[in-house]
Amino acid sequence: MSIDETAVGTSCSGERAAAAEFAGMTIAQIRTQVADWKSGDPGWTVLEKDRRVGVRRLVVERRRRDAREQAESQRRERLLHFERHLWAQGVRRVAGVDEAGRGCLAGPVVAAAVVLSPGCVIAKVDDSKKLSRTQREALYEEIAAKALAVGIGRVEAAEIDRLNILQASLKAMRLALENLSTPPDRVLIDGHLPARSPYPEQAIIDGDARSLSIAAASIVAKVHRDRLMCECDVRYPEYGFAAHKGYGSAAHLAALDAHGPCRLHRRSFGPVAARIAAPRSELFLSFEEGIYDCTNLAELERLGPLVKEAVDELTADELAALRGAYREQRDRLGDIGRRGEAAAAAYLEKRGYQIRVRRYLAAGGEIDLVAEDRDELVFVEVKTSQQASRPEQRVNRAKRQRLTRAARHYIQYCTAVDPVCRFDVIAVWLRATGAEIEHWPDAFKPVD
Repeated sequence: MSIDETAVGTSCSGERAAAAEFAGMTIAQIRTQVADWKSGDPGWTVLEKDRRVGVRRLVVERRRRDAREQAESQRRERLLHFERHLWAQGVRRVAGVDEAGRGCLAGPVVAAAVVLSPGCVIAKVDDSKKLSRTQREALYEEIAAKALAVGIGRVEAAEIDRLNILQASLKAMRLALENLSTPPDRVLIDGHLPARSPYPEQAIIDGDARSLSIAAASIVAKVHRDRLMCECDVRYPEYGFAAHKGYGSAAHLAALDAHGPCRLHRRSFGPVAARIAAPRSELFLSFEEGIYDCTNLAELERLGPLVKEAVDELTADELAALRGAYREQRDRLGDIGRRGEAAAAAYLEKRGYQIRVRRYLAAGGEIDLVAEDRDELVFVEVKTSQQASRPEQRVNRAKRQRLTRAARHYIQYCTAVDPVCRFDVIAVWLRATGAEIEHWPDAFKPVD
């Protein structure tokens, strides 16, 4: 008998002996015995051939666990792509930065900066939006314990109104970096814009899903802000901040209608501003409707002199609002609007959205983009500007009503089933260097 034949015979007899031993054990006893086995242990091969379904299920469970662990290990490796590149260059203190609360109607915008040491392992760190509250809370404590440094920055509602939310978010990021115990050597920032801090920066689109440091910062910022809003709930219980954290939920909007805004509310944000604005005159509403009903630039230009003739009958605020509506409609009907919509569509497609329709016109309203985001149908209003204005603030109640009517028409005639849907707003600033974009998912609820 050759050496190979001897080895095979020894292996087979060993498997038979192991199988006989397992046959005399209960499934619970086998589960206890294999708890510490490595994935390559030859005993798994024996168990795979056991006649009992429960025993074979142990093998399936272990293989699934191994696959999950391998996938998580690969995901962590991908998340460290930017950090490893910098560490290899001798850059030791890499700070990831992200913010939370940008789309809220109330409360501060909060940013966090997190510096992790090379070799630091924190399992299951991911974009905070993909994690449950319990997972975020547990990871927050682990990050705080293992990180080399953590800094927090916040900008309150009054300053957000004064600066605008983009500039306030960037300021919160700079404050977070200032509040690190020691300055970073390099900064990785979530988004497409640098924070303009004193340190070398790299902006990474979808950074919270591509960088471990940024993902950690997103968790810290989210948990820190959620805890702040729970504290605010004690001072202002009528608004329910502990539940919605300041976002524009139906309950929050109902509380705003009942009680008006408190000092935590961002008065420049559309839903809040609409509730504190003076009632508009019938003349204003007539002109506004006429501006938005124009289907070409010639119609819009004929309406302009009529508005000028009625200047004495309009308040200064109404006149300013009509001028803004006129510019918006002029841009939409002209090339600027189309360029903005193209930039918004490219932005969404890069993030995995599927564009179904562009410029859907029905029921007296027009939807700039109809898209799919996973299982959700998304109606997107794109506001484009070449100025330093806030184009997203031009989505007033009348505009939301027209969008709602058009969306219902689309659902009725263009979908087979009633889908889960939402309304997003995208603001586009056309610059010489390209388009700057801000995106507000679920920006408002349908309006009757």
